[in-house]
Amino acid sequence: MPIIRSVVERALFLDDWSIDDVADVKLGVDEICTQLGVLAEPGGRLDVSLQVGKQGVVCQVDGTVDAGGVLDTSGFGWHVVQTVTDAQSVGYSDSDDGRRGISVRFAKWRNGL
Repeated sequence: MPIIRSVVERALFLDDWSIDDVADVKLGVDEICTQLGVLAEPGGRLDVSLQVGKQGVVCQVDGTVDAGGVLDTSGFGWHVVQTVTDAQSVGYSDSDDGRRGISVRFAKWRNGL
């Protein structure tokens, strides 16, 4: 997790984001990765992508869990994600081999936009 946080922080600071907005994005990524990490199957991996632009950032975190795994969007952690980001979505894709892909996306607009 520290490596993911460092990459997110560096990407946003290189694009001249404010300290507060960088902290918000890092917190959102951290919470999503933590939830997916708890659900992940042994030896699974998380894929994190950032699209940084003039107006903001879109982050996507993908993970694979056992069939039926669901991200908790009713708890405090998801409330934090909703508070520190401007848009969020969760998608699921079930496969024939009994696994489920979970894809979480969020957007954070630059402060002042």
